[in-house]
Amino acid sequence: MSTSITKTALDPQRDADTIRDLKLAAVAMRRKIVEMGYRNRIRLHYGALMSMTEIVATLYLRWLNVRPDDPRWNARDRFVLSKGHGAPALYVALWMRGFFEEKQFIGFRRLHSILQGHPDRHKTPGVECCSGSLGQGFAVACGMALGAQMDDAPYRIYALMSDGECNEGSIWEAAQIASNLKLDRIKVLLDWNEKSSYGRMAGRNDVSPLPDKWRAFNWAVFECDGHDFVSITRALREAEMVEGKPAIVLCHTTKGKGIPYVENYPAKPNILLTDDKYAECLAHLDAVEKELRIGPAR
Repeated sequence: MSTSITKTALDPQRDADTIRDLKLAAVAMRRKIVEMGYRNRIRLHYGALMSMTEIVATLYLRWLNVRPDDPRWNARDRFVLSKGHGAPALYVALWMRGFFEEKQFIGFRRLHSILQGHPDRHKTPGVECCSGSLGQGFAVACGMALGAQMDDAPYRIYALMSDGECNEGSIWEAAQIASNLKLDRIKVLLDWNEKSSYGRMAGRNDVSPLPDKWRAFNWAVFECDGHDFVSITRALREAEMVEGKPAIVLCHTTKGKGIPYVENYPAKPNILLTDDKYAECLAHLDAVEKELRIGPAR
C-alpha cells in the first residue's frame, strides 16, 4: 500500500474495481480471523470482530496515512481500538497493510507472541495504545488529539468504539472534555449493532438515542452503513471536514456480519469453533468470494 493516501469518498461507478477489491479484502479478513480462532483453539468474540471488519478494512486499506516500514513515523495518523476485544480484526488489518509477516499468526495469544489477546503497543508494530478495559482507549485517543492540537501536528486521530462501551462513564467524561477543548483532530467511529456480549441492549442499560446524546455533547454526528465501503468513506470524508469540534461516525452494523452461524448465534458470541462449524464458515466465505470474482450463479 502507498504511504500517502488521499482521503476521498468512494464512488460506486468510478471506483467499482476498488470497491470490489475492498469487499474481497473483507472476505479475506473474516477467513483469517476464523482461522486464528480455530487453529489456536481459542474462543473469540466473533460477533464483535465481524461487525467491525469493513470499518478497519476501510481505515487501513483506504484511509490511514501510515508507514509499515516505520511504525513510529511522527506524521502518521493514529488509530486506537478502544473496543480492545476486537484485537484479532486489527491484527489482520495490520498484516494486510504490511506491518508484520503472516507467520506471526502462528503464535497468536501465546507466550512471547507479538499478537496478544488485547492490543499492546509494546509488542505489535502499528498498535498505538494498549486497550481492553472498555472506555479507556477512547480517552487516550482524546489525549492524543489534544497533543496534536497543541503541536499543530498534521495527523489525525481515529478511534473505534462500541455502543456497549458507551455504558462506561469515562466515555462521556472524555467526550465532554474533547468538545470543550474543540478537539477537531479526533474522528471516532462507533460500531453500532445495538448489542453487547449478553444480547440486545434494549431493555437493559441501553444507550439510545445515541445520535442525540453525542449531539448534546457538542460533537458533529454522522451516520453510515458500517458494512458498505461507499457509505463509510462518505461519512468519514464529512467528518474530516469538521472544524472546531470533534466528530463521530455512527456505523450501523450487524453483530457477526458475514458469517451466518455467528449472526444467528443465540447466546454470548464468544465461540470455540468445532470442526464442522469451522468448515461451515469457510464454505460460506468461499461462496461469497466466488460470487464477487465471477458474479452470482445463474
